[in-house]
Amino acid sequence: MPTATAQIPVTGMELKFHRGLPGFKGANHFVVEPLEGLGEGVFARLRCTDTVYVKNSTPLENLSFLVTSPGILWREYSVHVDETMVEDLDLTSVDDIAMLVIIHPRRPLSASTANLYSPIVINRRTGLADQFVPSVTEQEVGWSVATPLPLDRDD
Repeated sequence: MPTATAQIPVTGMELKFHRGLPGFKGANHFVVEPLEGLGEGVFARLRCTDTVYVKNSTPLENLSFLVTSPGILWREYSVHVDETMVEDLDLTSVDDIAMLVIIHPRRPLSASTANLYSPIVINRRTGLADQFVPSVTEQEVGWSVATPLPLDRDD
């Protein structure tokens, strides 16, 4: 079961990060909110419901990220999830797994990139989540932290 393809979008779901979102102290609870209008059904907002602290800073309110299910835009996308993550998230079958990737938005939208190297892995049954950071390089994984969006038009 360690390879997941994540063809199913995750929307309208509450997530609890097993170890918090890396780089954001206290970022454990999130809601996935579908976006209306442009990109409807493709993009969602991953909104943190906790008060978050960034290194040596004051509290950060309203932390959110633009995300997508990688299988929607990259049909060949798959990632090898290690056994530690399988156990931590209580993933008992491939059907439990869904993934989101963080989009780094730019204008036009076609200039945006996605972090396909370290997806957010979700147990669809329980809402447990964690960001998977492989122990190998981008070249070995075959996916980049800054993968261009496969869009044909300037949005």
